[in-house]
Amino acid sequence: MQSNISTKYKTEFPERIHLPECQSTNDELMALAQSKREEIPEGFVLSTDFQSAGRGQRGSVWVSDPACNLLFSIYLRPQFLEARFAFRLSASIALGIALVLEEHCPDLKLKWPNDIFCGNRKMGGILIETALSGMFVDRAVAGIGLNINQVGLPENAVSLLDITGKTSDREDLLNLIRNSVMQQYQLLRDGGWEAIRSKYIARLYRLAMPAKYSLPDGSRFTAVLKSIGEQGELILICQDGEKKFQFKEVVFEV
Repeated sequence: MQSNISTKYKTEFPERIHLPECQSTNDELMALAQSKREEIPEGFVLSTDFQSAGRGQRGSVWVSDPACNLLFSIYLRPQFLEARFAFRLSASIALGIALVLEEHCPDLKLKWPNDIFCGNRKMGGILIETALSGMFVDRAVAGIGLNINQVGLPENAVSLLDITGKTSDREDLLNLIRNSVMQQYQLLRDGGWEAIRSKYIARLYRLAMPAKYSLPDGSRFTAVLKSIGEQGELILICQDGEKKFQFKEVVFEV
């Protein structure tokens, strides 16, 4: 689907634009940012009721019934952040989401590197796409998909409706999450990474628990999740000692 989003603005951008349908909120916002990056304010949100080509990590497809869930992207300009520390942005956003949702889901966990879980089932995910300027991040688009009012999900997925037994106001929830994400983002900007990191680690899925992991070659092993490193690497205690794994170097066996 082609969008005419660029024709909807005059001299100022609003804080949010909502499209009934689009291919991907990240694609829409990334395209907009390429041409009007100096005009879009930080915290700008582009949301939709349905994505015809929603994307997740590792090339997966994000599927969501129309007008049931939260599908949106947030625009940021983290020019203070070195590219090698880009995971800090992901952790800040994940924590902002968790602080809102855990009021409804006491068993909410953050699955490294960018999934939202309740118990052992996936509630949502984050897909961050960045553009660099030298050694620093110039701009970032954080796509967020959260199962809110959807029913009939696969066994390994869960919605807020499944947990609470009642439908939620998606508009209210989006505003709460955006504000919480921006608070954590501001804390990151102000040098509060260690505070964010400790709260992120405390909510890690399978923290301090033996669990199965797999490598790209298909081999599997058991390890205990210890922590997250300064550059977002997963720190595992394996049979032959402590090891660090970067994104895509290891996968949880769910």
